[in-house]
Amino acid sequence: MSPTQQHRCILCRQGDGKDFLAFEPLSGQLSSYSNSLFTLDLIETTTHAEAEALAAHINRHLRGVSSTVF
Repeated sequence: MSPTQQHRCILCRQGDGKDFLAFEPLSGQLSSYSNSLFTLDLIETTTHAEAEALAAHINRHLRGVSSTVF
């Protein structure tokens, strides 16, 4: 697997019903980033429709996902 693996933003829902965004490889394979899952936690007032729109907007503009370890 390559660290330049292409990802997409998906909408997920926690067990408590709160939405969050996650980035998964387009290939469906495990992430090349040590099997990490990159997520974006949304503020509580974000509606499901807003979260869907945000994921779509990100995917239209996303070139890649990177990880920097300090």
